[in-house]
Amino acid sequence: MFGKTIKSLVKSGVRDLKARFSDDDEDDEFPTPFGLRIGAAVDIDTLPLRMHAADLLVKLPEETLIIAAQGYVDLQDSTYVHRYYTSDDTMIQVLTVAGMKDEHVEELTLFVPYKSYYPDSDGAWAQWASEGGKIGAPVFRLDDGTEFSRIWFDTTEGYAKPVMFTESVYEDAESDECTEVDHTVMLYGRNLEQGKKNEYLLVSIEAYKGQKTVELMVGVDLEHANLSVI
Repeated sequence: MFGKTIKSLVKSGVRDLKARFSDDDEDDEFPTPFGLRIGAAVDIDTLPLRMHAADLLVKLPEETLIIAAQGYVDLQDSTYVHRYYTSDDTMIQVLTVAGMKDEHVEELTLFVPYKSYYPDSDGAWAQWASEGGKIGAPVFRLDDGTEFSRIWFDTTEGYAKPVMFTESVYEDAESDECTEVDHTVMLYGRNLEQGKKNEYLLVSIEAYKGQKTVELMVGVDLEHANLSVI
């Protein structure tokens, strides 16, 4: 997951999402918008992004990405987040609405790990997770002073309660075993100069098997035309 190697996750529980999501003629397959799936090789044409690389915190991939794990988040109302992870925690995130096929994709985003925090006391956790804490503040400021403004609940004045959801992460497309990871999340963003790519900051408390960390990821929108999946 964010800031950790996927293979280090401890598998727990069984949740058969395949039966819920798959087409009738593909009962043994996970839903895979754009053909993304465990084991897939993904090449991203980063030329449009490299034009703005000096302004971005996102470290653009230099080589083919190999998908090592696949996550699902059910946001209700037939809206799902699909997450495809490499072994170094780079993530391609796809949002689908009212279906699981390519035409149902609403968002396609590349996220890369930025920084992890390990609060070691109740007081330290309160700075992040309590009412009025960092996760949910109108502005999130990185250690270097870079500021991101809250995207979710952007019309709410002051603090906004973070979004909470559970992600089911699979490492084997042929198995129903998965890891359940609880997230407490807020999405931020910053607008670069006109004509340049905007950048996201995803701030999340991740909890599983009694462990909790704060994970920061930076991201940019992708275009399907710049994605090649084998």
